Amino acid sequence: MRYRLMLALCVASTAARAEPCSKPDAASLQNTWQAFRTASLQNQPEQIARFYRFPLKLLPPMDGAAPLQIERPVFLKNYAALFQKSPAGDEIGLLAALKQSGGKEYIPQTRFDEARCRYISPTRVGDYNFIYDKKTGWQIESLYYGSDIDIARSAGLDR
Repeated sequence: MRYRLMLALCVASTAARAEPCSKPDAASLQNTWQAFRTASLQNQPEQIARFYRFPLKLLPPMDGAAPLQIERPVFLKNYAALFQKSPAGDEIGLLAALKQSGGKEYIPQTRFDEARCRYISPTRVGDYNFIYDKKTGWQIESLYYGSDIDIARSAGLDR
């Protein structure tokens, strides 16, 4: 009997401390996107890194090829070559697309699972796949890296 009472109190205490799930404000992803875009265009790697969830997956343009997995230290070390100018000196396609975008990218509605307190799938904005976590907010989990992936792979920018 005493054991059941202690267990019931413990469960009640845990339930009382659990934060209720609430769907994030629709504007929060738009605000995150604008802050990310601004930091990216201002070439601020330390600020930009906070928008990513590591290991970051750089997705190839074709299905079937393995993505590049980038850890935070590698991201910071190779940021310029990964996101500004390739080792060959060409502007990276992602940067060119951000410059041309104007910040008015379409943000689709994604279904929110209240029981799990998360979105069912990533939300794609441009080439970036955002996920939502109630503790960390919106973060980029993966991005479509396009034709620059072969150069990045051959230059060892994932190490």
